[in-house]
Amino acid sequence: MSTAVADVQRRDQDEAAWKSLRAEYFGDRAIADGQDVVTLDAPYRAEDPAVVPITITDHRAGTEASPIQKLWLVIDNNPVPMSAAFEFGPAARSATLALRVRVNSYTYIRVLAESSDGQLYMVKRYVKASGGCSAPIGRDLDAARNNMGQMRLRRVRVDGSDETRSQLMIRHPNITGLQMDQLTRLVEPPHFVDAITLRKGDVLVLDSTMTFSLSANPSLQFDVARDAAGDLGAQVHDNKGNEFRQTWPAEPGAAPTQTTADGKT
Repeated sequence: MSTAVADVQRRDQDEAAWKSLRAEYFGDRAIADGQDVVTLDAPYRAEDPAVVPITITDHRAGTEASPIQKLWLVIDNNPVPMSAAFEFGPAARSATLALRVRVNSYTYIRVLAESSDGQLYMVKRYVKASGGCSAPIGRDLDAARNNMGQMRLRRVRVDGSDETRSQLMIRHPNITGLQMDQLTRLVEPPHFVDAITLRKGDVLVLDSTMTFSLSANPSLQFDVARDAAGDLGAQVHDNKGNEFRQTWPAEPGAAPTQTTADGKT
């Protein structure tokens, strides 16, 4: 069988699998083509299946169309296909996001967007990668755990223009439960970030839930409304009940404050 024919058959099987995933997650809700609503950028062939960069671009931001209020990220052939969900608040400028994910086998990655009028839209990209959820853990797991919960916030330029967005970077091993420790040769139990909430002052930017499909040391780019006032606060939770908080003051040059899992600031 030629490679091209095998590839077509694999994609047909994946689309058949999506039918059951769609029924499980979205029931009988109508889902429209979302190519004019959002764009999903992802590499066709990933260089590293454990760190696959994706960007979701909101084309409705700043228009009169019903804004996007929620996004779902589905990686069809990952062990847990429903990989993340993001709900946007009044302090979000758009529903544009950039993050890094694990891809366990050749698969469609799908983004479903819900607008404020309740309409669902979907876009998809096919990605060739395998083994991302079982890729070996880094050699120094103890160091990764000691630094767990540390966060950085920076501004990143968009497409070389003057436009910028915020990027939150979180130190966390994000262990899937399918990986072997290279030193002990034991499979480590799952330990991953499962929720991130961002606020500007008291106003919500985004509230999100996720699985181990996010890469180790999760990174999330997002847009904050230009007129949103107050400090930017991040609250991060993992599946073992650890909670980490950090605040970046609105005043330029001010030092951030951080509260770790042991309650120290």
